[in-house]
Amino acid sequence: MTKRARQSPGRCLVTGGLGYTGSWISRHLASRGHEVFILSRNCAEAEADFPFTPISADIERMDCEETARLLPEGLDLVVHAAGLNDSDRPDYPRRALMVNALGTRNLLAAVLRRSTETAGGQAPLVVYCSTIHVYGRGSGRITEESPVMPVNDYAATHLFAEEYCRMFTRAHNLPGVILRLSNGYGAPKSPGGVDRRLLLNDLCASAVRDGVLRLRSDPSTQRDFVWLGDYCRVIEALMRRKDTAGRTFNVSSGKSRRIGEVAAHTPKTVSTVTGGQKAVVHEAPERTRQTALEIDNTALRSALGIAFRDRMEEEIRDIVQFLQATSRQCNA
Repeated sequence: MTKRARQSPGRCLVTGGLGYTGSWISRHLASRGHEVFILSRNCAEAEADFPFTPISADIERMDCEETARLLPEGLDLVVHAAGLNDSDRPDYPRRALMVNALGTRNLLAAVLRRSTETAGGQAPLVVYCSTIHVYGRGSGRITEESPVMPVNDYAATHLFAEEYCRMFTRAHNLPGVILRLSNGYGAPKSPGGVDRRLLLNDLCASAVRDGVLRLRSDPSTQRDFVWLGDYCRVIEALMRRKDTAGRTFNVSSGKSRRIGEVAAHTPKTVSTVTGGQKAVVHEAPERTRQTALEIDNTALRSALGIAFRDRMEEEIRDIVQFLQATSRQCNA
């Protein structure tokens, strides 16, 4: 990101602030001097050194009035990163609809009510953390104008939540921005933030556990990887940019890579931490070489003046160290 003057501290609420992405956002905002509140169902899991104020709430089950009473006054930014991603559970379609879609609506209604009651209608900017999967494509060129064609419940319920955000902006002037993140990577920031569905986390976890890196997906699959540190900077930059309200942005590096190539370069970095040579075991065949994937990020770069960085090597080392430390704690 281009160098900018440091923003004055703001009051920020992060939902799902103990999760994989949410904990990155919470810690980043706190490190920049902002007052951070997190809203989570699992506040008991918060570590003592987390520099934020926890708010225990369940946006799926609590109505907007209950939630509104718990929200702080004078918020400048609400980052909605909470969501249900565990698609392997048998009741996922129903739960995802309740949490990802209706939970989002409950939160938006609560933020609107709270700002009306305590701030004279001066509402914070709401940033919704959506996903690039709403497009339903793994190849070709994708822009914000590309048709959305979800192919699973995870993507469909995030698209449903996006529509609620747009509805509240249109109907109630609640300023909102939708960020469609491609594939975020970075070392977990909390014990509950180890998401094994993500490529680097899964490769490193198998290296620590089994001594080999198990690649479970077609190596020809292409992904666009974004360092979560840059994603956090995007969110912070939006805090004072209510002129972006109503817009949707792709958050991507603009450069895709075959996951087989990423896996092939990972063992050397893992070995610097664990010692010994590591090998990649391909557990899924390469079906066909997929056509190129380009997730266009021109709109975001034009709006915020952003440049994405490659921190994959550093984060792989940090992931392995995190997993090793977690394993030692479990075995202690």
